[in-house]
Amino acid sequence: MKETPVLFGPDRSLVGVVSTPMEEGKLAPVACLMLNMGANYRVGPHRINVKLARQMAHQGVSSIRFDLAGLGDSGPPSGSNHFMTQVVLDVQAAMNLVETMLGIRRFIVIGLCSGAANGMATAMVDPRIVGLLMFDAYSFPNRRSRLELSLLRALAIPTNPAVIGKTLRWLQRKVSAKAAAAAAPADFLEPVSRAVIEETFHRSMTQLVGRGVAMFFLYTGTQHVRDRNRDQLGRFANEAYARQIEYRFIGEIDHSLTSLASQATFISMVCDWALRVAKGGATGQLQTTRHADGDPAQRPSASDALRDDALH
Repeated sequence: MKETPVLFGPDRSLVGVVSTPMEEGKLAPVACLMLNMGANYRVGPHRINVKLARQMAHQGVSSIRFDLAGLGDSGPPSGSNHFMTQVVLDVQAAMNLVETMLGIRRFIVIGLCSGAANGMATAMVDPRIVGLLMFDAYSFPNRRSRLELSLLRALAIPTNPAVIGKTLRWLQRKVSAKAAAAAAPADFLEPVSRAVIEETFHRSMTQLVGRGVAMFFLYTGTQHVRDRNRDQLGRFANEAYARQIEYRFIGEIDHSLTSLASQATFISMVCDWALRVAKGGATGQLQTTRHADGDPAQRPSASDALRDDALH
């Protein structure tokens, strides 16, 4: 495979790396867009975007991993657009670049956490996006699921240092106005109500699934320790579009994909799904929830999928 550092965008201030198969004849008709996870650098948590891009290239799928304006190595936006408007422009600039370099006009967004919302916003206005991975993104657990999680956390307090620390900080915020103010969002962050989030999600899913965009919702054990009947979708699990969404819950991997085993599972599943999207065979037919007993025989070897070279 080949990796090409690129500068792109109207003022060439966006920075990314394009990964392609070494043999041009193996080029799939779909390319992957790998976005930032939160404010993290384009390589992703534990360099997962790098590892995924290289494994994808071995299987014929090109990709671009890049930093949105103001993140990582990319320069700040030159205008005064709303954040989400700028995100959409940046993602479209990445698609334009890949189209010019490789002639590819169909794209899959690998959206980790906030990257999923950014990908969804772009997909709503750009039909070139034909697939969208939503990793630990929108979650609407019902009351039973929330109570169960609270109970499990309470039971873990005596033995789990992380839970103990989180509980102490929560109590401190309850009794200290200063601590509560320090934990409050900065003024530039716009609070969004749950009702608005749910309405946006419902409208977007209705439109995207109706358009034939392949959707893959992947949730980890960070969200919960178990999942029954698509808990994370809440009341939306009964919507017509939910039957066209591929959904997986894997309790043994975490939000940051910390362990090599978690990374191998993630890479294997995403590569399989992306190849099916490229072939037009991923439209939500597979709906079963995968629990913590996944088949390790389907995972790529560490030497293939988890190499950690210096270039990124």
